[in-house]
Amino acid sequence: MRVISGALLLAALPSAVLAKRVETGNLPNAQQLKPLVLAGLRHSKKNLENYSCLVRTESQEFRSDGSVKKTETKLEERFYVNGVPIGHLLSKEGRQLSAVEAKKEQGRVDYEVKKYSNAKEAAKRHEEGEQQVEMFLRAQRLLNGRRVMRDGRSTLLYDLEGDPNFRPKKIEERFAQALSGKLWLDEHSSMPVEMRADTAKDIKIGGGLIASLHKGFQLHLLLQRQPDDTWLVKRVEGNGEARAALFLHPRFHFKEEISDCHLFSVQTEQKIANPMPSENRNQQPQ
Repeated sequence: MRVISGALLLAALPSAVLAKRVETGNLPNAQQLKPLVLAGLRHSKKNLENYSCLVRTESQEFRSDGSVKKTETKLEERFYVNGVPIGHLLSKEGRQLSAVEAKKEQGRVDYEVKKYSNAKEAAKRHEEGEQQVEMFLRAQRLLNGRRVMRDGRSTLLYDLEGDPNFRPKKIEERFAQALSGKLWLDEHSSMPVEMRADTAKDIKIGGGLIASLHKGFQLHLLLQRQPDDTWLVKRVEGNGEARAALFLHPRFHFKEEISDCHLFSVQTEQKIANPMPSENRNQQPQ
């Protein structure tokens, strides 16, 4: 989540601008908010290096009568190298990896660690991510801003609505514009706390001949604040209807749960270090 000019200035914005906003009681408009969100993400990203979490993923495909057709699960350890997330697969379908699978997976992880230990490669990955966030914010209008208290912290709540003046060219841009819902932002850090959204219209690829994501697709994103003010994704969940070519998938559901976050470091020989116990383990969602 992409580097833009004035990065050092933006990184200094949140505390100064937000402190003034608390004093005056004014809510930021969309133009003020967008650079603050990007700056907040960059600031939090610096501390990601300290964390490792367990990630449980489940995806389901349903038949037309609502019964489950297929379920896939996996468990991985997620850690960060120069702020880039790297997943280490531990098991799938409830089964630990075989010796051959584990060796192959370790090789892949070691390659990723080495790649993103290079600051230029990590910066390139961050730039791609930030461009996605910036695109999403351009595709959306943030309406009816209000201040609410959430877990004892001042939080900004906005209604999301696709900007009709945004001209999408790519599928991800059409998806971003089609979303409507609500977005909660932590006022002090400018970090997203939660987003609940669904698609207000069908999204068609190739005029619908290649694939379609039907109206009503639901997406839920929840972040968790750590004691050192680092924000980690806690849950990503979505469900809806889609069609690929001539094959109809009446309904699908996916869920990614992140838990057991603890302090972590990547050893200099670029191997996965053993997790270090800390008081941060088993923190409850904020």
